[in-house]
Amino acid sequence: MVPETLPLTDQVADILRPPPLFPRGLKVVRGSSRERLLMLVLLVVDCAIWMGMYLGITEFTGDFNRYEWADLILPLLISVFTLSLIGAYDPRSEMKSLGYSSEHLIACLISFLAAAFAVYIVASFGGKIASSRAIFGFSFLGFSILTLLQRRFLYSTAMGSRSSRRLLVISDPESAERFYKNYTSNKLRHKLHFFATCESALGTHVAGPGTPVFESLASDVLKTLENNIHLEHEGILLACSTESIRNEILTSLVAVHFQELPVYTMHSFFEAYWQKMPPDLLSRTWPLESGFQLVQHSAFASLKRVFDLFLSALTLLVLSPVMALVALLIKLERRGPVIFSQTRVGQHGSLFTLYKFRTMDVGSEFKGLYTVEGDPRVTRLGSWLRVSRLDELPQLWNVLRGEMSLIGPRAEWIKCVERYEVAIPYYHFRHLVRPGITGWAQVNYPYGASIEDTMEKLMYDLYYIRHFSLVLDATVVLKTLHVMFFGKGR
Repeated sequence: MVPETLPLTDQVADILRPPPLFPRGLKVVRGSSRERLLMLVLLVVDCAIWMGMYLGITEFTGDFNRYEWADLILPLLISVFTLSLIGAYDPRSEMKSLGYSSEHLIACLISFLAAAFAVYIVASFGGKIASSRAIFGFSFLGFSILTLLQRRFLYSTAMGSRSSRRLLVISDPESAERFYKNYTSNKLRHKLHFFATCESALGTHVAGPGTPVFESLASDVLKTLENNIHLEHEGILLACSTESIRNEILTSLVAVHFQELPVYTMHSFFEAYWQKMPPDLLSRTWPLESGFQLVQHSAFASLKRVFDLFLSALTLLVLSPVMALVALLIKLERRGPVIFSQTRVGQHGSLFTLYKFRTMDVGSEFKGLYTVEGDPRVTRLGSWLRVSRLDELPQLWNVLRGEMSLIGPRAEWIKCVERYEVAIPYYHFRHLVRPGITGWAQVNYPYGASIEDTMEKLMYDLYYIRHFSLVLDATVVLKTLHVMFFGKGR
């Protein structure tokens, strides 16, 4: 016999309805009205820059009467739309970073190509005369540079310090100590508030005397947000395993995450703020997880190889006189071969012979795995070649042979790799891509001379592998130029 269906009264509905994820009306605050106003100012100034550049150049060249409104409005709309895709009008974007700079310039290049197609192919169809292509190109060049400069200027002056923002950290004692040591070794500065997953940790220091203490339990996070609704928060970090946090707390944090306040795991925090991946938090199945941009048969992987071939051949051709001069200077300074060759580990663990200009005395590689500051084995000319990175020019031949890429993890000596793979978990993951002449780890971390340094550089290599993309490669190029111009190589 089928039981009768109970009428859904208000009392029954209240019993069946799940409890609210967080107190009704709670609004967590990440940003501020000042930041939102700044984003509006950026949009207005962007429009003024494009109109000023375009109308100013057309007036200066006497071409003012030739332009159509489509020439003025279409490129502006396309540019604003493209820039919005990379967070150019989002207060959470780090607009002073090189990563953003590369994204901004790439977005402007894409906007230029799309706008040129719209103006000169579509809008000019039917014989309508568009403005000069030179005017169009110079206007976009000025727009790209000025809009980037105004962001770097306004961002630093109007945004002020973010050190007053609160970062709420939920953790067990061991994970909190590990996070705090990583945090203090980087440039981030927030007001840290730690919440313990166990009562025994309450009142204890997270990493010894002088460090923050566990103020409350993890269950008090929502109450803290509600009591400090007028304060700005940077986010909430789950620095420990989610298995140690009660389900109702996790459910509430998911709801908070879909407001303005982000909730990070250790993985996502390392990636978002430090652009690296901690290998001690990975598993053997890490490369199988979703979110990877690395696909060996992807369009970008093929395009990257085309760029490698074209740019390495062009660079060898253009810099051949410089390479000949360097070879002559090496020969004049010391006896011995000009080129240093060594067996290195490449993609998928394959071995190849790497070529560099010799910067040390012959046989020096057998007297130690690492070079140190002021190493007597390095010649005077070799020291300058290392600082300027010119010693790596012969590796362009390795790029042409397909053994290396222009950008990728550093190709390590086989003796070093054998040691690292024993001491460092998941070190072999870095061999998923071709090694590079320059890379994300090389431009973010100085020369490593220990297992600890290698571990730190591996974090950056793993980030590069996970976020394998044109934007990241463009960022590496910008950072490499910075290293070369300011002499930070070794």
